Amino acid sequence: MLEMVQADKERCMAEHGTSQASIDEVNDGKLSNDRSITCYMNCLLDAFSLVDEEGNLEADMLISVIPEQFQEIGNKILNKCAKQDGADACEKIYEIAKCVQGTVPEVNRFIVSSQ
Repeated sequence: MLEMVQADKERCMAEHGTSQASIDEVNDGKLSNDRSITCYMNCLLDAFSLVDEEGNLEADMLISVIPEQFQEIGNKILNKCAKQDGADACEKIYEIAKCVQGTVPEVNRFIVSSQ
């Protein structure tokens, strides 16, 4: 499983010109509206079928992969952040990530690093 995650991470980084430094910044709570990072996040979520082609979160799929002890916070995030507007999938993911960061800052690392 970890090899698959690492392979998808590397593929998404290459496809979107994302640097590890950009990922580290998001992990540190510094989310920027930079397409290389927002499209990377969309790519990574898409690799696991957690978003559709338009950047909308697949709530049922997302809840199914969240460990039991995080279900309550997962539902809180989905209820508040799942539906965001944006011109394309990358912009929607940015708006979702911004909402998540404001709601539960500690989940950033899980979303973008996939380590």
